[in-house]
Amino acid sequence: MSVLKKYSANAINYFFCLKLPVVIAMLAVIWLLFSASKVDNVINPNDTEPVSRSLSESVGEIESANHNNSSNIIIPTPVWAIGFAPEQPFHVVALAYPVELYPNQPNSPTTKNGVEFVAARKRSTSIPGIKILVRLIRYLSQRSSGEGDKAGQAPTSEIKKELEDKKVLEQVINTGWRGTGWYMSPIKLGLYIFIFFFWAFSASWMNGDMERLENPSRTLYNTGYMALYVFIGTGIMFIPIFWVAFPMIFLISFVPISIYVVNRNAVVPPHEQVLTPEHIKFVFAQWLKMIGVKVKVKKRTYEAGPPIEFEASGKGVDAKTLTGRLIIARNAAGYNELRQQVCDAIMNEATSLMIEFTADKTLIKHLVDGVWLELPPFPRGQDKNKVKDRFDEMLEAVKILVGAAPDNRRARQEGSFVALIGSYYAKKKTRYEVKFLSQGTQAGESALLMFTAAKVPFKTIAALGVRPDLEQKILGLMNGRQGLIVVSAPPASGLRSSIDVFSRVCDRFTRDVVNIEDAINPSEEIENISMVRYDSSKGESPLDVLPNVLFKEPTAVIVRDMTALPTLELCCKDIANGRLFITMIRSKDVVEAILKLLATNITPQSFLQPLTAVMGQRLVRKLCPDCKEPYRPSPQLLQQLGLNPANVQQLFRTRTPLPEAEEKKRGICQTCNGIGYHKRTVLLEMIEMNDSIRGFIISNPNHAAIKQFLQKSGHRGILQEGIGLVVRGETTVEELSRVLK
Repeated sequence: MSVLKKYSANAINYFFCLKLPVVIAMLAVIWLLFSASKVDNVINPNDTEPVSRSLSESVGEIESANHNNSSNIIIPTPVWAIGFAPEQPFHVVALAYPVELYPNQPNSPTTKNGVEFVAARKRSTSIPGIKILVRLIRYLSQRSSGEGDKAGQAPTSEIKKELEDKKVLEQVINTGWRGTGWYMSPIKLGLYIFIFFFWAFSASWMNGDMERLENPSRTLYNTGYMALYVFIGTGIMFIPIFWVAFPMIFLISFVPISIYVVNRNAVVPPHEQVLTPEHIKFVFAQWLKMIGVKVKVKKRTYEAGPPIEFEASGKGVDAKTLTGRLIIARNAAGYNELRQQVCDAIMNEATSLMIEFTADKTLIKHLVDGVWLELPPFPRGQDKNKVKDRFDEMLEAVKILVGAAPDNRRARQEGSFVALIGSYYAKKKTRYEVKFLSQGTQAGESALLMFTAAKVPFKTIAALGVRPDLEQKILGLMNGRQGLIVVSAPPASGLRSSIDVFSRVCDRFTRDVVNIEDAINPSEEIENISMVRYDSSKGESPLDVLPNVLFKEPTAVIVRDMTALPTLELCCKDIANGRLFITMIRSKDVVEAILKLLATNITPQSFLQPLTAVMGQRLVRKLCPDCKEPYRPSPQLLQQLGLNPANVQQLFRTRTPLPEAEEKKRGICQTCNGIGYHKRTVLLEMIEMNDSIRGFIISNPNHAAIKQFLQKSGHRGILQEGIGLVVRGETTVEELSRVLK
């Protein structure tokens, strides 16, 4: 039921705020096109489009013709006459354009009740309210005029009076959505189109803003704003007086979004508030900048510099305290320096930033693709007018942001905050969780900031770099009916990303999949996977939530941490009920992962029997595709790699440095910034368990013996996977040696 409720809410939000405005816009365009078209009912083919004339001129022509006893009366202009007068020797047709009126000719094939209708050209309307109103008045006028009486009784003055009475109706209709002659008024049409597009834009913005702010009333706001405009707004259009209907449509379009803006501005930081004087000035300045007009807008301190902003965060900390931290940090002298350093590190694709303070210099290092790259050192005390240099001030700012003590430079301190990459008013920003650690050292202090993207950038197993045949095996295991799958990797080797990708590609639409994880380190929410969390800071473990999860009988369970004996025993026992378990463990290879789980003192047979497969991975840097160069390897190197010289003619390496003058002329590679490597790929090995492997592990629980047995059994280890990458030119021998050591 909860899943159905979530999908219904998402469908309402998506349809109302993204698709429906486009559909309504298309229908509005079609309506406008048809409303401007003609509907002709022509008996006389010589009729021409009339020239608009006033009501008094038409009445004058009728009186003049009657005075001269003319047999035929030609009225070349539209006559606004609602009703009939059959007792007269001629009859005026309502809303007729060029009309020729004849005396009564009862035997004429074109007569009706003694009145002949010759030609009538009218312009239709798609406003049902006006059409119904006109027809109703016409019917009542027919009834009151005594349509069945004999012709020739009513004097001409009554026709004139009747036409003059209808002038009021003409004025009412001309104040509606159309202009004189029932043509669509361009001004009125333009005003309504403006209101419509404002509503469509504001509905889309409000939906995206509530999604970003995680507003719990998102569905209520979207549904209410939609219902107000579509249902009540459509009903208001039936009001025939435009200047009565338009202000009402204006109010139902502007008032709800104004209420939402007031409510959101009360809970967001000042720089995120919209429609404030500062925000309006900024928006106008951006618009004028697009046409070449530069307007100086005073920026607040935290708005200057790179396109990055921070949010205070902390588990168990109330919102007011977090807002206070953020405001104080923004007013700190080193806040903008912190923004600059974090932005530079993330833009350089670093996953960590280290700052080391010594007595005479400050060292900054970026962890890029698993390798620390050191920037040129910054001498301390460059500004003689300041007691603290800019990096000391930066450290104070980050400590204020995470709730640490800025003046304490010796004790270990830690905390976290959020970094958002993107302009201040961008709809979508890249979100990073930043963990902060600091510790005093003999030379001074060291601070570490680790960045974790909120969303895993990989969507498929192939995107991780796994070869196709191994990918198919993994898919088969993840969609298996039962068993235990263990995925292992050393720290900082992409284990979290791999588990997220495996969870995403498994069949989660026809199966009930549950993910159990620690609330301190939550993973990305994946559609159709139920998230169950425990809090390790309160002494909880997977065992506290696992029994309740198994009671609901899911098809597959992902347990992120299964190193405790009770949890492992419960899972292995429940596999017999037809359940698939997936877990991860930190280890340097697959053999160590098996031995670590056996070290929990679980019975080897009860663990190894349900164990289906064990995977181990490492991350290796890929050669830059724009600056790598080929070379012919020596026979000795090929022999060490176990390659046949006849099959391998060349390998690839990073760009060879040139003399200084030539190197300057060649320039630095813009893709890898001169490093020679760009991004990483996964080295993945997998053991598919069988009775032979299980029996050997039980009898010889030794790391080296198990490794040797697997090699003799034809197991393709992680070294062979890496050599395959070297042969394909994706990495180098030096990089493979560094990773595997």
